[in-house]
Amino acid sequence: MNMTFRARILAAAIAALPLTVDAAGLGRLSVMSALGQPLRAEVELSATREELSSLSARLAPPDAFKQAGIEYAPALSSLKFKVDRRPNGQPVLKISSDRPINDPYLDVVFELNWANGRLVREYTVCLLYTSDAADE
Repeated sequence: MNMTFRARILAAAIAALPLTVDAAGLGRLSVMSALGQPLRAEVELSATREELSSLSARLAPPDAFKQAGIEYAPALSSLKFKVDRRPNGQPVLKISSDRPINDPYLDVVFELNWANGRLVREYTVCLLYTSDAADE
């Protein structure tokens, strides 16, 4: 019976632990530009205030692309990253380029860094042709 009591105490202690660990994360990618235009996209961020205060993003190094089995496209070198907020307060990672992107699909690996962590994630960016893109 002593063992049963210990097991119950251990189970109660485990149940009292938080079920989530604070860690920044990347969510859904939204592309707001078309094929032949400079890239404008956002990735939803989930992070605490503390994580956001030290959060930075960049294109992952070529080794990360190699490990993921992804070719490093030259168009990726012009990407810029900015941690920002939408008008509703939702943190986002804004991704942009100065030059038009002429590849309909880009495989990209992003790297997030913050004071207590690092995250690397792959996305496929799909750029569609629109008649508006031809007018610019």
